[in-house]
Amino acid sequence: MDLREIGEPFEKKFIQFSPQNISDIAKTYHTWQQEIAKDQYKNIAEYCYSANIDEIKSKDFSLVPSKYIEFINRDESIDYDQKMAELQNDFINLLKQEEGSKQDLLNVFKELGYEIKL
Repeated sequence: MDLREIGEPFEKKFIQFSPQNISDIAKTYHTWQQEIAKDQYKNIAEYCYSANIDEIKSKDFSLVPSKYIEFINRDESIDYDQKMAELQNDFINLLKQEEGSKQDLLNVFKELGYEIKL
């Protein structure tokens, strides 16, 4: 299992699982372990993969998840022109907000009798 895409960020470098995350992970694991796995377990890209012994042997018995779990390349489906236009609009809005905040701050100093001239 690869759990990097699951959970919520906690502090700077940790991930915290919610009770629902823990329940889902446990359900996947327990389903995989049981006889019902033949009918109910599924390999899920970027989450879990059930490798057989021959696959593990061919990878020199390495159990590193990235050797087995399929990862989706999200960069291939990005429309860069659209993404840059969105970023450009976000940046314009931030600059407008900054200008408004700057003017509010200058007005406060002016009302206090300590006008700042730029």
